[in-house]
Amino acid sequence: MRSRTSASAKFLTLRAVAKAAGTTTPTVYKRFRNKQALRNALADRIRNQLNEYLFASKRIEDVCRRYLEFAEAHTHEYQLLLQSWSDIFHPGRPRPGRAWLMGKFAERFGGKPDDYSRCVYALILLSHGAATLLTIPADEVARDEVRRNFLVISDTLIQNNKLFRN
Repeated sequence: MRSRTSASAKFLTLRAVAKAAGTTTPTVYKRFRNKQALRNALADRIRNQLNEYLFASKRIEDVCRRYLEFAEAHTHEYQLLLQSWSDIFHPGRPRPGRAWLMGKFAERFGGKPDDYSRCVYALILLSHGAATLLTIPADEVARDEVRRNFLVISDTLIQNNKLFRN
C-alpha cells in the first residue's frame, strides 16, 4: 500500500502546513524558519522510522527486503528522504543504521564492525538504487524484475562480504 500526499512538495507552503495542522502560520514559523527546515525535520522523522523498521530485522538479508518494503509502502516519504541524502552519507553526522548494520555483519561473520564499512556501503547504495526505481511508477513486470534481481544480488553480496572487507 502506497502513502499519498495531497500536494507535491514543490507546492508546499508553510501556510498550507499550518492549515493542515490546525494552527496558524506564525506558529509554524516559530518552529521552522522556512520550508527547508520543515523538510529536514520531516526527513529526520522518516529516517528514524526507516531505521526502526530495519532494526526489527532478524537477519541481514531481511534488512534488504525490509528496506524495499518501506520505500514501496512510503513512496512520497522515501522521495522526501532522498532530498536530504547528503545528511545520510555525511561522515560527520550520526549514522545509526550504518553502525547497526556493520555490527550485525561482525556478529555473523566475525571481526570488528569497521571491517564491514565498505560492504555495508555497497549494500546501502544497492538498496537505495533499487528502492529509488521502485518509488517511480512503472508496470509490475518491470518492478518484479528489479525486486528479484536486487534480492539475488544483495544476498550474493552478503555471502561474499570478504570481497569488500577493509
